[in-house]
Amino acid sequence: MKWEISHNTIDKILVIRTEGMIDIASANALRAEGVEQIRKHEYLRCLLDHSHAEGYTLSTLDIYSLPKKYMELGISHNFRMALVVPENLREDMNSYETVCRNNGYFASVFFDEESALAWLKS
Repeated sequence: MKWEISHNTIDKILVIRTEGMIDIASANALRAEGVEQIRKHEYLRCLLDHSHAEGYTLSTLDIYSLPKKYMELGISHNFRMALVVPENLREDMNSYETVCRNNGYFASVFFDEESALAWLKS
């Protein structure tokens, strides 16, 4: 998986755009880089755009363990993440959203960037 990180400095949103196949090694590297940027710029919001993802090889256990990793990294429960995904990932990403919310994290899945940004800004 490849990614590009940019900053919406007006709204203080970290913007990450990915493409390719999402695998655990890439996801871990991306998370580390993202957390570094979140801390450096004191962001509490992130737009993670996976709309060009070809799919993923993450296991169900990988997905369910993500909130624990967020806690270990010290990510605030006030942090909000909007994920933009292709329709074919809807079911699995909705599970991710539920797992995050059950662990006190604000994550929502969207299928277009406009809706995702509106939620982040609300």
